[in-house]
Amino acid sequence: MEELVKVFKALSDETRLKILLIISKRTICQKGISKHLGISDSAVSQHIKVLKEANIVTGIKEGYSVIYVINEEAFNKARLFLKMINKIDDDTFIKRENLEQIRLNSCANCKLNKKCCKNRGI
Repeated sequence: MEELVKVFKALSDETRLKILLIISKRTICQKGISKHLGISDSAVSQHIKVLKEANIVTGIKEGYSVIYVINEEAFNKARLFLKMINKIDDDTFIKRENLEQIRLNSCANCKLNKKCCKNRGI
């Protein structure tokens, strides 16, 4: 679950999404990303660092430059997680028994009886 959290956090920034779009279209180095986005090399470096820590991109050394490529496996795990959310029977991350216990405990103290999950059949 920690890996997924890192991926989604890394994807939550507009500049990092733009960087991923650029990397997905062509092989490019940090300097090229910087020029294309009109931001400093150090800003690109910080964004790349976050993307690498989340295992979304990998740097490949070519001469004096590092070319960045997307790690498809990280995206596949995120994609599977999003698909799993719609599957009611999948208990991979949260056990049903725990959810039932949470519902019982929270409904006992619920101040919104009309909108309470117990009264809505959840």
